[in-house]
Amino acid sequence: MKRGMKLAVALALLLAISLSVLTALAGGTIKTTGSVNLRKGAGLGYKIIRSIGKGVKLDYDKTKKDGRGVLWYRVTYKGKTGWVSSKYAKETTDSGNQVKTTGNVHMRAGAGLGYKSLRVIASGVTLSYDKTKKDSRGVLWYHITYKGKTGWVSSKYAKKK
Repeated sequence: MKRGMKLAVALALLLAISLSVLTALAGGTIKTTGSVNLRKGAGLGYKIIRSIGKGVKLDYDKTKKDGRGVLWYRVTYKGKTGWVSSKYAKETTDSGNQVKTTGNVHMRAGAGLGYKSLRVIASGVTLSYDKTKKDSRGVLWYHITYKGKTGWVSSKYAKKK
């Protein structure tokens, strides 16, 4: 292979890796601006999973444009993961119901240490929560959705932003 061709292949691979890393790092919070359908895929042709009302804050982990150029967000709502259109949701930086992990924390199936650990969330991750609950020791727990799973994290390892 000629030197110029090797360089072109190397640059193409570097670009592909960079794009996949940027896609993997995509994420944030959106707020619905109207009722929106949660769909199985990023486009109007996909089956509707459920409807989400106006004013709901959702964390997204990926974005994708459909054939029309409309941006879609992949979110989890009430245990169901799917896609919502940017036509009915806008990115938000409102941190009203957000916590940031202060150490590696177990996301548990319930609000307490006796519940099964669903996964460990690294220190420094910002999470949105929709409700709180105190356990039998009086420790506050936040109900969150992270990477498609819904569970609880302790306020001992997550502080309000």
